[in-house]
Amino acid sequence: MTIREAVERSRGHIEKCEPSFGKRVGAWYSELMSKKIPVLIYCSVRTPQEQEELYSRGRTKAGTKVTNARGIPPQSLHIDQGKGSHAIDYVPLARTPSGDLVASWDDDQGYSITRKIAEKHGLRGLDWEQPHLEDANISGWRELVSPQKEQVNKQKISLVNKRPWSSR
Repeated sequence: MTIREAVERSRGHIEKCEPSFGKRVGAWYSELMSKKIPVLIYCSVRTPQEQEELYSRGRTKAGTKVTNARGIPPQSLHIDQGKGSHAIDYVPLARTPSGDLVASWDDDQGYSITRKIAEKHGLRGLDWEQPHLEDANISGWRELVSPQKEQVNKQKISLVNKRPWSSR
């Protein structure tokens, strides 16, 4: 992969982020590039079905566990709740002798450096999911789901009020 391909792919994922989160991810990414620390953002938005597929790995499907977040109901900041993703997955890149860039999944030092820089931009990493960064301005996925639950509860209440038991 060339640096141009990595940047184009990463920028495409940044555009799929919730706007204020995307600005911070873009600033983080730009700072890394200016310091010549190449990374590839390979995931931002997922559908609930895609997230559920990842969740099933190592549980009901072969492989190693990838995530603790369900897709249905949505428990991941990757799932678009109407404005874009609040999480990204990335990997540091390393140069081969021929000059190409390859994913360096085991680059603990690279992850450590990129996470320290991420903190300055309001991005939070997870201890159990090294290639993941999420919006530090959100306490977690429940914060995004709670307004939906509130709306559902309001609708249930309004239906009951419209048809009181005495009228049935």
